[in-house]
Amino acid sequence: MYAHELAASLDCHSGSHEFIGQLVDAGEIASKPMKVSDNSVNAFQPSPTSDLTALGFKVRAVFGFSPNDDMFAQRSHTTNEIYGVVVVAGKDEVSERVREMGSPATVNEVIPLVLTAVVCQK
Repeated sequence: MYAHELAASLDCHSGSHEFIGQLVDAGEIASKPMKVSDNSVNAFQPSPTSDLTALGFKVRAVFGFSPNDDMFAQRSHTTNEIYGVVVVAGKDEVSERVREMGSPATVNEVIPLVLTAVVCQK
């Protein structure tokens, strides 16, 4: 099985519905979120048979939210659209790859040296 690389979608030109919808349709992630945070961000788990990568790193979770979109559970009155991935890599490595591709995505450390989020926000 070949990895499904998501870097092109992390240029932040896609919308969260398109980004998540394509992965659900392809069976790469579950159709229901594994968690919905208080700020309404929906986190989706990759399917057991998927081999998702982003920027060359293994994807552990995919997340997104768009207000007034039935694809996403909403817990608050958040109006921001957001999507991205959590990868197995340190923040510095991920930041370098994001810079190299010229993406406006932000990079947030989830677990130091282990998990990092790449975030596109509109």
